[in-house]
Amino acid sequence: MKNKKISVSLIALLLLCSCSNQKVYEPSDYILETTYKDNYRILQLTDIHISNKDDQQRQFDFLDETISMANPDMIVITGDLFTFADKKTAKRFFSFLDSHNIYWTCTFGNHDEQCYFSIDWLTDCLNNYGSYCLFKDIQDDNVFGNANFAINLMQGNDIFEQIILFDSNRYHFGSYFGYDYIKENQVEWYEKIVNYTTNQNGGNPVDSLAFFHIPLPEFDEAYTKALAGDSEAILDGGTQREPVCCPDYNSGLFNKMLDLQSTKGVFVGHDHKNDYRVKYKGIYLSYGTNSSDRVYYEDSIIGGQVIVIHNDHSLSFEQITHEYKED
Repeated sequence: MKNKKISVSLIALLLLCSCSNQKVYEPSDYILETTYKDNYRILQLTDIHISNKDDQQRQFDFLDETISMANPDMIVITGDLFTFADKKTAKRFFSFLDSHNIYWTCTFGNHDEQCYFSIDWLTDCLNNYGSYCLFKDIQDDNVFGNANFAINLMQGNDIFEQIILFDSNRYHFGSYFGYDYIKENQVEWYEKIVNYTTNQNGGNPVDSLAFFHIPLPEFDEAYTKALAGDSEAILDGGTQREPVCCPDYNSGLFNKMLDLQSTKGVFVGHDHKNDYRVKYKGIYLSYGTNSSDRVYYEDSIIGGQVIVIHNDHSLSFEQITHEYKED
């Protein structure tokens, strides 16, 4: 019995030491900057699922046309960039994105670890990519996940708008098996980012948009209430063509967004056939437009979504859809 107690104490000490090795960073360490342009156009791409087995040029040609039609100032990819891809395929895709001379960024989906590289390799590659890639993940911090950072759209020395990216993680194997959720310490990190930015703005909240892969439970709640005529949930376009594949557990991110009064829109992917957008309690909850014919898709809705940030901070949306060109 004595030896067992010593073993338990030793394990506890090792766990404590392991946790203490994680560094705590300042909110400013997670923030990148780029210049705001009038009526700023963000192209959201999602669920591309590039793989080694693909006709990659065919996929790139399709994305080329999407990007050309959208004419964006920034491209944001909300996860599932890859499935069964190797490092060569990943680097080819990043080079393709960079060739457009448009700032681009991404977060990860549940399939991005189903590749011939690790998520840590992918993170390190993007952290050091340079050129038009805007990505910054701190790997030795105490924030869960591999893609939690923010991009400030600057107007001179002022923050005009903030783009916040989360890693919505992949699969949950605890109290239930299913899709994972944004962890409580990520919600705490979000609060620190928003409060820091508010202080930088003289105590006034800066409007922000959030991008990640797996939808929050509120996506289903909002759509159901919108169809029922609830005044707090206004359907602003699109259709639910499949069930909302959200986590079983709600870690409170949406309620924190309501409390902080900064985030005006949440943009996700994951459910390839859903493309609806609901303004729920003042926040847009929006699916992107599925951006390839990989895995599964709806013929009539493949392409991308454009989010336009207007000079008065209002938002408008454009759905870009088209077909693959046949040889």
